[in-house]
Amino acid sequence: MAASAEIITKPVAGAISLRWIIGARDDLIWFIGSVVSSYALLFLYVSGILPLLPMVAIWAILIDAPHVFGTFSRTYFDRTERKNRARLLWGSLLFFAIGPVMVLAGAGFVFLFVAAVWAYYHLVKQHYGFMVLYKKKNGDLARIDNALDRLLLLFAFNYPFVEFIARDPEAMARVPAVLRGGVNGLSKLLLGATILIFAVWIVRQVQRTITGEPLNVPKYLLLAAAIPMHWIVLLTPMPHKPIAIVAILTIYHNLQYHRLIWFHNQKYKSREKYGAAELISRRLLYYIGFGIIFGVIYQGPRQLLNNLGSSFGVQLGVSFLWGYAFIHYYLDSKIWRVRKDPSVGKALNM
Repeated sequence: MAASAEIITKPVAGAISLRWIIGARDDLIWFIGSVVSSYALLFLYVSGILPLLPMVAIWAILIDAPHVFGTFSRTYFDRTERKNRARLLWGSLLFFAIGPVMVLAGAGFVFLFVAAVWAYYHLVKQHYGFMVLYKKKNGDLARIDNALDRLLLLFAFNYPFVEFIARDPEAMARVPAVLRGGVNGLSKLLLGATILIFAVWIVRQVQRTITGEPLNVPKYLLLAAAIPMHWIVLLTPMPHKPIAIVAILTIYHNLQYHRLIWFHNQKYKSREKYGAAELISRRLLYYIGFGIIFGVIYQGPRQLLNNLGSSFGVQLGVSFLWGYAFIHYYLDSKIWRVRKDPSVGKALNM
């Protein structure tokens, strides 16, 4: 058995800080250990066991779209949120128009590039969000640590993404021509910066150990799960990589988010106060069922359109359906701010 460590509820000098968002078991399974799902999907696809189209369709309809619905369950379906955030929620519906307007303007190619970059940024932003929750839980809020943690995530996740584009002809073909010449140079710059920042970050952790500052173990475990997975998936050769990695990278993100949403939504105990959000979250089976119905409505048509070529009508349809994802990305950047919204902190036991 490993040497015992001091587990704390409030950070104390010389201790190992082990404060979790939900609890050790749930966090280790859903927020950290669920990275196994990405590795499993990577193995199944690269080994040829799971073909591309079934993998993407099943993931999109049964797992990814329901996680978008999770955002809607605590915004549009929450009577209190509709009242308090009316301008944000109804204004966000304009995202449905952005894609079709750009396609009609002849900028469909640029639209899809921006959509893909935003989608990846959204994954990185969620990892950052979970890291911040662990930092708040464990009192890991020194200015130098906040800066180093932020820089480590920024560079450690962006380098493999840019390097993937530089290596993969299909990915490079999706980049606007004006930007292609700088991809290789940017990749090298990001790699050098990542190595430097990681070295400084490690030195800081050693310093914390020497000075007796609490070591934020949940944060370390989260980073150890998320960063290597992105590097392995993005740098592993595979057929039709730009499509395949969407499911492989995102399934980890999906499972994390589903668990966080379900934890948050346990606050919905009053139908009169919260409206449909209470019904959706009354039982796990309801949440799953409504999510799958939404998945069929949203991702069903999208998967069909993606297999019908690239005609003007298909581009219009696909660009419109991107609106669901854009709303999810945008609202997610607004609704989890613990400091600005006490109700979120209360729901997450912060």
